Amino acid sequence: MSNKSNRTIATMGIDIGKNSFHIVGLDRRGAIVLRQKWSRGQVEARLANIPPCLIGMEACVGAHHLSRKLQSLGHDARLMPARYVRAYLKGQKNDFRDGEAIAEAVQRPTMKFVGEPPRAAPLPGTRSPPTRKTASRAAQASRRRPAIFSSGSRQSHESRSPPRLTPKRTRGRHASQMPNRLAAGWAPNIPTAAPDVVQGPLW
Repeated sequence: MSNKSNRTIATMGIDIGKNSFHIVGLDRRGAIVLRQKWSRGQVEARLANIPPCLIGMEACVGAHHLSRKLQSLGHDARLMPARYVRAYLKGQKNDFRDGEAIAEAVQRPTMKFVGEPPRAAPLPGTRSPPTRKTASRAAQASRRRPAIFSSGSRQSHESRSPPRLTPKRTRGRHASQMPNRLAAGWAPNIPTAAPDVVQGPLW
């Protein structure tokens, strides 16, 4: 399509190449009014003579430098990830259709641009509404907190309380019969050398 008046350009898509750039300009109705191939040195010189407009480019190494140059000229230059531009490509891929897809994508209100400023932090004293992820994390923490406190308090009480010194109970089937046997005069079979070693009651 031949070049029409540059004053009608509202949106521009630039497909960045190694030595040449493919430019596609759209008017306010979305019709193509500019379709040209420029060299790298012609981009800044020609865009300096065009009224400020919205310019879209795919994010790459050279696009960041060019976007800063175009913003200094008064244009609204925006960078987009290449994967988000593919959905607007029509027909077989070539450089001019890439530029047209970029010009279409940069106008979308839901497009995510590279280098957007972060959201403003909430003012002091105000709380932003919690998201679903933060709410679920808070619920999980509240469920774990009683168990952590109970285990911690139990460990602290155990560390502060003195150990129990209880005599070891006799176990086995003869344990219940031991008092009766002792009352009947039964005595354990202790070797003759044992009384010098064993002192005190045996039970």
